[in-house]
Amino acid sequence: MTNTIFLKGDHTLQEMIAGIKHGYLLDGMQSGMEDPKNWGIQCMLTKGLEIVDGQFTGKMIAPVILTGYVPDLLKSIDMVGPKVSVFGSGYCGKGYKEYVKAADGGPYLRAKARLG
Repeated sequence: MTNTIFLKGDHTLQEMIAGIKHGYLLDGMQSGMEDPKNWGIQCMLTKGLEIVDGQFTGKMIAPVILTGYVPDLLKSIDMVGPKVSVFGSGYCGKGYKEYVKAADGGPYLRAKARLG
């Protein structure tokens, strides 16, 4: 039950988007879970906006499930945005018995991950 917040970087969102051949800008964190023994992660987000050749296509997917192997996901980060936003409205817990106040957020990150 810990939080990881990335420090700010020096790449604008426009720079990050410009270098994407095909991908999605993900927005609206809803929930997430991790597997500390096997280094797995799963996050549910409200929506993903499609990007092709550095431009938004107008297509949206929703909801979005991001899954991956944490070391691979972290290694794939190649750009970090300059603005850090943290929201403290969430909780972390195991089932319904160990709730702890938690936050989420951070800067925009450009990374590779599986979506489903």
